[in-house]
Amino acid sequence: MRATQRLSFFAVMIAFSLSMSLAILGDQPPVARFTCSEQPEQLPLNVFFDAAACEDPDGRIVIYFWTFGDGYTGSGQSIAHTYAQAGCYKVTLMVIAEGGARDTLSGLIYVPGVEEVYPFGVQVGQAAPEFALADLDGTTVRIADFRGQVVILDFWASWCAPCATTAPVLEELCRQFQDDGVVLVGVTIDRRVEDAGRFLADNGYTSMIALWGSLDAAREVKALYGVVEIPHVFVIDRIGVIRFAGRAEELDAAHVEPWLREDVICGSIRAGGTQGTGLTPQPLHH
Repeated sequence: MRATQRLSFFAVMIAFSLSMSLAILGDQPPVARFTCSEQPEQLPLNVFFDAAACEDPDGRIVIYFWTFGDGYTGSGQSIAHTYAQAGCYKVTLMVIAEGGARDTLSGLIYVPGVEEVYPFGVQVGQAAPEFALADLDGTTVRIADFRGQVVILDFWASWCAPCATTAPVLEELCRQFQDDGVVLVGVTIDRRVEDAGRFLADNGYTSMIALWGSLDAAREVKALYGVVEIPHVFVIDRIGVIRFAGRAEELDAAHVEPWLREDVICGSIRAGGTQGTGLTPQPLHH
């Protein structure tokens, strides 16, 4: 009798475990995806958003909820929205499946209009000069890769005593605003790439994207930006315009916060030819 009871107990436990496993496996979250197209490129700008590529592995999506970044929202798998003003807007799609599981996807939309023109230069209010340098692992990084984010660009070196003083301040500033799209990019003027890497590792600085390439390459970028003494810092906004230029110890949160908004007015960047801002969705994160 006791053996039968034990077998019944184990059978019940096995059945319970199987049912729980099936329930967990059957509650896979949906995947949010969307595309957009504009028509035509003039204000007011009509944009068509399509979420037909969304999928739910074990059911169906019952809610598509949109926020367009300009104070308006909408629902539906496909939807059109009109932007009345030029600017940069964060569009977010939330999808919810039958069982309540959800996923979100965000992207930046650049809406052109009557735009201000920014010439290339190294002064506040000018477009930051383009450059490309290898990071400490040898991968080429372009400053334009960070378009759509706010960049703190630091010129520094491991042998520079004032740099050692400002480095933790910049690290903390980046961590404070990294969820708002702030990145810390550092051009190091070290003679050896190992010196820069050791300095960052020994001090636990993980936020900086350190660039070097070679001493000559780093010095060329330093000259391009008109930097004489280090540490020297620039704050570059989401469309590539310099908003702060000066000594690193002068930089604080007040110089960064005004450029965190994603609805700032966009502009064109000019140097000989033109580089428009156009309508370009850029995925941010899930």
